[in-house]
Amino acid sequence: MDAIAGVKHYLEKIISDPQLEGMKALLLDADTKTVISMVMSQSHILQREVFLVEQLDAAHEPMLHLKAAVFVRPTARNVELLRRELKAPKYGRYHLFFANILPVESLEKIAEADEKEAVVQIQEYYADYLAVNDSLFHFGLHGTIQLSVKMPTASQGGALLSTATAGVLTNDGGDGAKMTPPQLFQRSVEGLLSVLLSMKKRPTIRYVKGSEVAEKLAREVSARMQLEQDGLFDFRRPEVAPLVYVLDRKDDPVTPLLTQWCYQAMVHELLGLNENRVDLRDAPNVRKDMTELVLSTTSDDFFAQHVHANFGDLGMAVKQLVDKYQAETQTHENIQSIDDMQRFLESYPAFRSQSVAVSKHVTLMGELARRVEVDALMDVSQLEQELACGDDHNAHFRDVVAKLKDAQVKPLNKLRLAILYALRYETHSSVQLKTVKELLAAPSGGGLSSDRVALVDACLKFGGQKARQGDLYGDRAGLKKFMRAVTQGVQGVPNVYAQHIPPLIKKLETILKGQLLDAEFGVVNGGNPTSATTDLNGSSGVKRVRDVIVFVCGGVTFEEAMKVAELNQKATATNSGQRILLGGSCIHNSTSFLDEIAAAYNLAPLNGSGGGNGANTNWNYDAKKL
Repeated sequence: MDAIAGVKHYLEKIISDPQLEGMKALLLDADTKTVISMVMSQSHILQREVFLVEQLDAAHEPMLHLKAAVFVRPTARNVELLRRELKAPKYGRYHLFFANILPVESLEKIAEADEKEAVVQIQEYYADYLAVNDSLFHFGLHGTIQLSVKMPTASQGGALLSTATAGVLTNDGGDGAKMTPPQLFQRSVEGLLSVLLSMKKRPTIRYVKGSEVAEKLAREVSARMQLEQDGLFDFRRPEVAPLVYVLDRKDDPVTPLLTQWCYQAMVHELLGLNENRVDLRDAPNVRKDMTELVLSTTSDDFFAQHVHANFGDLGMAVKQLVDKYQAETQTHENIQSIDDMQRFLESYPAFRSQSVAVSKHVTLMGELARRVEVDALMDVSQLEQELACGDDHNAHFRDVVAKLKDAQVKPLNKLRLAILYALRYETHSSVQLKTVKELLAAPSGGGLSSDRVALVDACLKFGGQKARQGDLYGDRAGLKKFMRAVTQGVQGVPNVYAQHIPPLIKKLETILKGQLLDAEFGVVNGGNPTSATTDLNGSSGVKRVRDVIVFVCGGVTFEEAMKVAELNQKATATNSGQRILLGGSCIHNSTSFLDEIAAAYNLAPLNGSGGGNGANTNWNYDAKKL
């Protein structure tokens, strides 16, 4: 299971289709344009004789000498655009490729509009998700936190989703419109179906108990798998049934709030990494050609190699990259003959590419280091980790108060510390939530608005002890403090900034051992029953686990993705054949996570827009632009 390979496979089939030989145009919608840009470069597409890439609704004069490969989501809007296109064709022939299941009614509408018989073929290529890393995907959906807070009960048609007909439903909030809760839920179902079809899996689906959105999503995906005609999900049954686990972000509100120290996660937290792009236009002392950068594991070898490297190791790696480039530069400066010139010209493209890579990673490293210093992140992060992993209320309260009064600490970071303190000690007998909130509002504590301070209570409503399931802090485990003391005494703590292990990872480690956590997860019909067994206690389980797909309603984080990648590396090293694929509604940093919680509880957004995923929230504090 490889998310990037899954999407690339379909895209290669489109642009290399034998029926599309010769000059052609590639027509996309906003969603499929993003899908392609995440995994494939423009130069690669050009090599396949694609001379024009444009939106489906672009207006221009007819180009009947070109064939058109249309790759779009099967939405009502796109079907209508195709109908208009086919009634007045701008291209000689049309090859239609849909990113998800096409409803029969939509197929009939397209056939009716094709009066000039311009359509050569219609295919379903299931690439309806954004592949970030080989083991990480998401749907780019913002606002799904509200589904965890309150699930919608009905849509315009009178039901949350209509399962009377197969295929993608009609309305998806196109044209940049804000999606309604039923549309967000619908899009999540369609995305998961696409992932399963792309990976050719018919899994057993499990959902975390106590989460309405997780259970409904699991049941809806299962129902749609059963409904699909033409044997879409009738894949060859493996010896070991694949598993899908549907989780809820509210069960772990801590992980998205923590400062990150690994390359990909750190860039997203401090600078914003959206659709593999980094926006540095607001960063000081950055060259104009470096203000918008692409960070992709498919097109950047250095990034692919160090995507999960910690900040210290990354600094050393960037230095080695610079040293290597300087050595290459000196070699190219020594041109004394025609042969030398020819060799230089042959190697120039690679040399130029290396120059761009060096400039990019040096620029990013410099900006990350600046932000760490300006925001005093070393001290802040250490306290975050202690709040997430430790249990010492008096010491933690004293440290939080000190940070709230510290003028060097950014207001948003003060808010995160306050929320982490509230989540950790909400039921503690000596908890001082009122004092913490008063400090946040005080001029010396950041002078936060009432809506920002209200986020402390909103986070408790969303993911507090009464709302969440599971054992977030390990409080229910016996001899917790003793075992932690023994473990740290024997092993030590190698990195105080990386003590935290997301609860998701602890669950996955247990699942990979064949213990399927029946007490925590419910099961819905729709999987492969042949590999299920029943133990002496009568509970259903699977002795062997191979492929596991995890989907987190409300979004995932790069920290969780990094830990999943480590689990996959261990599985590869031991030849266990096990593989984990992690996905979510979106990929959160702390800003986007708090923005969605604010929106769910009708509070003002942190960044003023309410729908973004960026980290470039501009705060002016002590006359410094942070």
